Amino acid sequence: MKLISLVIIKVFILTLVPCFSNFVPEISLEPSGMGYFGKYTGNSERYNLDGGLDISISLLSWQSTEFFIEYKNILEMGKQVGNISLDPLYSHTFIIGGFKVKKHCYLFKSYLVHDCKHVIDKPPDSNKVVFNRLKFSISQNLSCFFKRFQVEINKKERMRKLRWEFIYGFYPQSQVIDYLNSKPYYHHDFELKLEFPLFFFQKGEVFSAVNARFVISANDPPRYYRDISISFESVFFSKRGALGFYFEYFPVSQNPIKSPEGLSILGIKYYF
Repeated sequence: MKLISLVIIKVFILTLVPCFSNFVPEISLEPSGMGYFGKYTGNSERYNLDGGLDISISLLSWQSTEFFIEYKNILEMGKQVGNISLDPLYSHTFIIGGFKVKKHCYLFKSYLVHDCKHVIDKPPDSNKVVFNRLKFSISQNLSCFFKRFQVEINKKERMRKLRWEFIYGFYPQSQVIDYLNSKPYYHHDFELKLEFPLFFFQKGEVFSAVNARFVISANDPPRYYRDISISFESVFFSKRGALGFYFEYFPVSQNPIKSPEGLSILGIKYYF
């Protein structure tokens, strides 16, 4: 009887181990992201140069689910009269955290975004704006540069896959917590990103992209803003990273805190 009890306990433990292991996350601290630097066309004093860095780290993973954090900073530089071209005007910082779930060939994300935009060297600091929102997204073929550009696949075997992402953002408004979101900029936003490879190189590609964003403000009655950009990019990659050269045009840009409408930007990117 004692032997039978020991066997039953052992079988029960062995049955639980694989189930319990599904709940124990793997720890991964490998970063991924992108850095860029670009120069606007024309003689705008407000829009001259942009630079940015975006770093994402997967902290915990359970089979098809990941918990991630992300840091992003955009530095907007204007143009002064005279010889000064690098004049920092605004710093826009994002802190992001949430979950990614891979299901079939889709990537689902649910995450929180806190960001603030500060005026640089021009007091008072009360001119800053602060935002907090909940975002949901679904995407395909846009995860990391390695899969995005089919790095390990030979040129002849690569597929011209449409890469896309749809994002919905909700900005809660509260009279109790007035600083939750700077008013009356945003209440809801909807964003669509599309990319399509045009030409393949042995170690690179040329692709076109369209970004479209529709914003509903927190005004009463609400206001509506649209942003559309069209871009072309040449990317040259290895297993460790990808170097890109891009051109982006903004035919429509109504964002109340950044609107380079009618301008273009030329720049360089590095994906890792």
